[in-house]
Amino acid sequence: MAEKFIVVEKPTGYYAVKQPKPGMRDALLDSLQSKGYEIVGEVAKTPSMKSLEKMLENGIAKAIDGCKVEPDGTCHHGKPSWMLVLGYI
Repeated sequence: MAEKFIVVEKPTGYYAVKQPKPGMRDALLDSLQSKGYEIVGEVAKTPSMKSLEKMLENGIAKAIDGCKVEPDGTCHHGKPSWMLVLGYI
């Protein structure tokens, strides 16, 4: 079973947090929000290293919702690129 992630934002950047076991999700979300994190979205999996390298080479990345964006950008829905979330930029 693939790991799922919650993408969060804080003034210092974006982060992918591993989804907790069933029944613990709400507690994790409450804890993150109480610490000042904004929940940006939830994703089923992260891109492969090969996909990330291609995004960087082409100068066109994908946001966590699949939109095409600049590697250091966000889409019109406000979702960040995978390069930002995974800390490559």
